Amino acid sequence: MDENPYQRWYGETYLHPIALVAILLLGTTMVAVRRRYAIVPMLVMACFVSPAQQVAVFTLNFDLIRIMVLFGSARVLLRGEWRGFVWTRLDVAIVAWGVVGSMMYVLQLGTPEAVKFKAGVCYDAFGMYFLFRMMLRTWQDWTSCIVGAAVIAIPVALAFFVEQMTARNIFAVFGGVRAITWVREGRLRCQGAFAHAIMAGCFFAGLLPLILSLLWVKGSSRVWGSIGAVAALVVIVACASSTPVTAVMVSLLAAAAFWIRRQLAYVRWGTIVLLVTLHLVMNKPVWHLLARFDLAGGSTGYHRYRLIDAAVRNFSEWWLVGTPSTEHWGPQLQDVTNQYLLEGVRGGVFTMVLFMGLVWTAFRMVGRIVRAQSLDRANRAMAWALGVALCAHCASFMAVSYFGQIEVIWYLLLAGIGSLSLCPPAVRMKRVVVASGRDRIANARQLYRAPPRSESYGFTCLRLRLTPKLMPVTS
Repeated sequence: MDENPYQRWYGETYLHPIALVAILLLGTTMVAVRRRYAIVPMLVMACFVSPAQQVAVFTLNFDLIRIMVLFGSARVLLRGEWRGFVWTRLDVAIVAWGVVGSMMYVLQLGTPEAVKFKAGVCYDAFGMYFLFRMMLRTWQDWTSCIVGAAVIAIPVALAFFVEQMTARNIFAVFGGVRAITWVREGRLRCQGAFAHAIMAGCFFAGLLPLILSLLWVKGSSRVWGSIGAVAALVVIVACASSTPVTAVMVSLLAAAAFWIRRQLAYVRWGTIVLLVTLHLVMNKPVWHLLARFDLAGGSTGYHRYRLIDAAVRNFSEWWLVGTPSTEHWGPQLQDVTNQYLLEGVRGGVFTMVLFMGLVWTAFRMVGRIVRAQSLDRANRAMAWALGVALCAHCASFMAVSYFGQIEVIWYLLLAGIGSLSLCPPAVRMKRVVVASGRDRIANARQLYRAPPRSESYGFTCLRLRLTPKLMPVTS
């Protein structure tokens, strides 16, 4: 992966007039709308404005996503939406990972720049995660957020289609992205407003399972889920990268695993045994399989294999607190395109283990959510989609290290898992016959209406209208 194209703006204020209007409009909308829609403006900002748009305050860079976090924090404080917040194991895991990783990185470099860099990382992680945790309280909140993502995917897909047809990126006006679309192996790698074409593809590969889960929700959400899924696939194809395609394939396998969900423990152990066996019988280590993946043409799987192999051979160098650079490991190996290894390079094996523990905790909580919602078909499908999306991100972590807008949906997914784990379990419903509110009023009027004179000493027949409703089973 090439160098971040917007690095030359670091430490400087770079704000286009359109971006200024966008941050004011979207920030105000985020504060004003109902809670269930408050995350949608941040998704709009992530999909349509380049991360090169930023404001520098005393050499501290605040891109527009970070400014949106400030708007969201102001909303939470003004509306008191922080009340009732309950800590979960996932909250503890993400705080432990952020704090320990920051300490190790500062110990490794010991410079003010290291403190500033990790302060920005923690601001993004804690700011977005806990903001989303406080905004997502119910399944309705989560459904509205995913419907918003599906709607946003439609104009994004149109922009990528235009870029694919013209080889011109309309988002280049914001800077930080190529005006002329990059071509590799004869294919256009569209990126839109995203920091990199791979990040754009992985962004929608991570959203695709969540959008598809809307197909199990009644009403217009099902329509938006169908259209949004097609739009997400258009973006993934236009990126022309193997990584998001691999993430989609992993998502399909994870979705199909629903039918064998009670035997997943055997599948996990079987996979581990298979990988160990392959490592023993292959001429090269098992991670050499990464070099053979090339689903979109021009893949850099061999680079990723060399990176893992070099990390294993140089384990004694980085295991404690990490290493300042991996450039001396081999040609082009300064580009750590592996999120797991990047955690180790920046913070040693302890940070890497905490990051993996964070992911493991998220998977365990997804399992609890699925079991708790087993009696509600729509919620169960959306709960399983959380695990499928988590699998997609884990697959992407093997080939890329996250930066830019994709961090928004990563922390959104984790926050959704943390919040939905606190929702009450679904209960079995039975159909009973009760009188609706309007019918009760009509019945009361009949009861208190004076009968005709001829019937004043007889019986008045009243027709009580009853309406079937669903009531929870209490026994």
